[in-house]
Amino acid sequence: MDKDCDAKVLGAPEAHVVQTKEMKLDNPLMVCCFPSAGVVGPIAAHTIIDQFKMEEIAHLRSRYMPSAAVFLEGRLRHPFRIYGSKELNLIVITAELPVSEEGLYAVSSALLDWGSTMGVKETVVLDGIPVQGLPSERKVLFAAEEEKIPELAKNAQMEILDKGIITGIAGSILSETLCRSMIGFALLTPAITVIPDPGGAQQLLEALNQLYDLKIDIKELMEGSEIIRKKMEEMAQQVDGMQRQQSSAGSDRYQRMYA
Repeated sequence: MDKDCDAKVLGAPEAHVVQTKEMKLDNPLMVCCFPSAGVVGPIAAHTIIDQFKMEEIAHLRSRYMPSAAVFLEGRLRHPFRIYGSKELNLIVITAELPVSEEGLYAVSSALLDWGSTMGVKETVVLDGIPVQGLPSERKVLFAAEEEKIPELAKNAQMEILDKGIITGIAGSILSETLCRSMIGFALLTPAITVIPDPGGAQQLLEALNQLYDLKIDIKELMEGSEIIRKKMEEMAQQVDGMQRQQSSAGSDRYQRMYA
């Protein structure tokens, strides 16, 4: 148990950020990664956290988080964690569990209020756009506040998302940045709906590297993406074979019935 989790922060708060480690940062970038299609956000978050050995500096408690325990390598962890890196001047936020609909405003407000105390000026959400099967073409799309669009539009590897709605905690956070003295934007990529998609996370991290020169190594994600691509191809071949067999069997039955 964290020594700072004392009685004054217990109970069932609407939403409350508990800071467990002091870290002075200079207008850091805040990267938000939540469960979505292909869990691309959490995959991207864990890649950054593990690679740069980022420290857990806070967590968020809320009555709107599911009552469940999260284990990482056998160790209990808060389901909504906040990591920091002084070297990178970076904050990464990730969660394994969804926030209930009625708590989105409370959680996003508490998170951004805390971010303001840390000097955050830019907040980016990494998210997946659900598609069926393995995307044939990967592209990073962006949605941003007016002042950020010219910078993002310069990157030929990214494309503006003309219109749409971003829901859930990601959408709530972006909506709340509009009310604060910080810039909010989203980087989105097509991702497999039903299984983890490291290829989608790879695309998002490449975009972050281009924008902020973070030098995140994406080699493992590329390897994982290739493994999944091969498995998806094998599954597609198996399904096609089964359909052909069923079609053939159906044709035989038809001939027998009406011979």
